[in-house]
Parts: sequence; C-alpha cells; structure tokens
Amino acid sequence: QGAPVPAELAPDLAASAAALDEFLTADIVVIGAPMYNFTIPSQLKAWIDRILVAGKTFKYGAAGPEGLAGGKRVIVAISRGGYYGAGSPAAALEHLESYLRGVFGFMGIHDAEFIIADGIQVGPEHREKALSGALQTATSLHAA
Repeated sequence: QGAPVPAELAPDLAASAAALDEFLTADIVVIGAPMYNFTIPSQLKAWIDRILVAGKTFKYGAAGPEGLAGGKRVIVAISRGGYYGAGSPAAALEHLESYLRGVFGFMGIHDAEFIIADGIQVGPEHREKALSGALQTATSLHAA
C-alpha cells in the first residue's frame, strides 16, 4: 500500500512492527515512567508512537475514535521529583500520568493502574515515604 519504502527505513519499520506486535500480544504491560520536565521521557514517547497505530490499536468510526486494544492490563510505575497530584500547587504542570491515561484510554484501555512515587527529590524523608508508599501500592496489586 502506497509508495515503496526506502531501504534505509527498513530497520526502523521492522522495529516499529516488532514493538507493535509485542504490545498487541501482551496480556499485561508494565511501564516505568519517571517525570522529565513535566512529561514523559523521550524513549517512552518513541515507544508510544510505535504502538499508537490506526487500524491496530485504534480506529476512527462514525462516532469518533474507538480503542482496539482494550482488555489488556497496564501497570505504570511513575516517579516525580516534586508533588504534582490533584490539588497540589503544581498539578497544572503534570503531563505524565494525564498523558498516559489519555493515550491508553484512546486505545481502549480505561483502567490502567498507576503506582506513584511523588516528592522523591524534595528530601530524604519525602523520598523514603514516596518509595515506601509506591512499594505498598505495588504489593497490593491483584495477581493476574
């Protein structure tokens, strides 16, 4: 379909196809996502660009976009140096969790689970509390 692909793009297209296939065949997807400059790391964005594919993980219909990847369990572990949760003074700058919820929701995954460690750069006591809370959340996740 379409014009022939230049040979130099073949490795990138193969990597994209492999990432998409791995995502589509997985029952459970676990993601580690530190907040970088209020949003996701570039490596995670590149992966999302490889799996957010029309006709594979979403489609457009008469009623608008429809997710095609529902039924997967997605667990995301987030770390943030400061406090960006709802109600915090910096909440408007949080574009990590909100972006990931939006992206996975767009693909039909509306119940992604988040493990959040906030304030890890505020100080040692905040870091310990954040990591302890995140570990407690992780250990309380139900088994697949």
